[in-house]
Amino acid sequence: MAFSGLAHSHLQLRVDIKPSEDSPLLEDWDIISPKDVIGSDLLTPEKRSLAASPLPLTQSIISQVGRTLSRVQQALSWSSGEEGARPFKPPLGDAEFHTFLNHQGQLCRPEELRLRIYHGGVEPALRKVVWRYLLNVYPDGLTGQERMDYMKRKSGEYEGLKLASRGRAGAEELELVSGMVQKDVLRTDRAHPYYAGPEDAPHLRALRDLLTTYALCHPRVSYCQGMSDIASPILAVMDNEGHAYVCFCGAMRRLEANFRPDGAAMAVKFRHLRLLVRRADPAFHAYLCRRGAGDLFFCYRWLLLELKREFAFEDALRLLEVAWSSLPPDPPSGEVPLTGPPLPLDPNPSASGPRLMVRPSLGGGEEGGGGDEEEEEGEGGGGDEVERQEGEGETLPPLPPPQEFGRGNPFLLFLCLSLLLEHRERIVGGGMDHDELAMHFDRLVRRQDLARVTRRAKALFAEYLQSEVWGVGGEGEPPAGAETPPSSSSSS
Repeated sequence: MAFSGLAHSHLQLRVDIKPSEDSPLLEDWDIISPKDVIGSDLLTPEKRSLAASPLPLTQSIISQVGRTLSRVQQALSWSSGEEGARPFKPPLGDAEFHTFLNHQGQLCRPEELRLRIYHGGVEPALRKVVWRYLLNVYPDGLTGQERMDYMKRKSGEYEGLKLASRGRAGAEELELVSGMVQKDVLRTDRAHPYYAGPEDAPHLRALRDLLTTYALCHPRVSYCQGMSDIASPILAVMDNEGHAYVCFCGAMRRLEANFRPDGAAMAVKFRHLRLLVRRADPAFHAYLCRRGAGDLFFCYRWLLLELKREFAFEDALRLLEVAWSSLPPDPPSGEVPLTGPPLPLDPNPSASGPRLMVRPSLGGGEEGGGGDEEEEEGEGGGGDEVERQEGEGETLPPLPPPQEFGRGNPFLLFLCLSLLLEHRERIVGGGMDHDELAMHFDRLVRRQDLARVTRRAKALFAEYLQSEVWGVGGEGEPPAGAETPPSSSSSS
């Protein structure tokens, strides 16, 4: 640390921090209680408060300076022309995260933690720890040391599964699954430095092995195109294949239904999204129907991958953690299962093995083909059928309650609505039909404006939660704390 005087009456602070050579690897790091580091019971109250701080002095300075700069940047970049807009909070940092833990290092305020993340996200260095809570990896009540032991044991379990699953699989099945996985891995987030390099780069191998093991250990789900987009950010954040697999299994507890061949879960989400668009902007909904886009199938990728591919990689990480934090905690009753049930004794051959993206139909869903992004969206021409089913003369039903809306993930639907409204004028002004809409949003992959989309989505979501168009338990009132998530069931 060095201070240098300038010509004017102020000081310039320069801080250079280098980790010590014997610092533990980040992959082994977790938030633990002060008692795990120092005998805090032997300290005076004053010293105990200092010992409870997770950062040394210099790191505390950096953290404080970072928060100050973050507030200044938000104040300067905020659009004052938007009515009711307020700056987001700075990302959750290490010191603040400790306030959600008790003296044993147990998470004692999970709902408040999610609310805090919803408003500001998580500092990148802390994601490795916090994402495990957001993905419901830990059982309730684990201390810091117990969490570390838990992840170590589950990682060892994964290594055993990786070997055993390949031994059990037949040669044809293994070749089919690994071939489909490898094809997707080689085109997933390759522009990001973490996945750059040759085809046999370590991180690409880890992503391939993770997805292949999941498919072989979950035969009823197997591998479906798009799963690599869900696993990729998890692996990049965890930077540990075993830990990433455990977190991926936690995520897939909620997302597995999206990839089932019947397409029923996705069909429900499309039905709810159409209802939301129609209620929010009837004129825009009518336009989409007239142009053959009323089915909203061009939004398919958004719903399946929870908008991960629409934003630059770092923005997508922030979007995912904010969206996950809008869901209520759903920790496993025991441990996160790393395997799924076996296939039925007389399985339908078409239901096993890797599949392409599942495209829903208005009648309940059917499996669709399409290996390229242009084919993932489905074909146009569904607008007339949607308009007949959801005619403008009908009385609109109310939006479902949060635990049902979007199959328990209502905020995702508001993110999709926000993204549509961001482009409304260009869509209508350009007279875009379904195919043109699909091409328009394909051109904008990884280029959407995170701040604008999330700001609008949060405002619309808050309005929905505060409304009385749906009831909770017949009361006609929003749930407690309805001005902000978490507010819905975790089943999606």
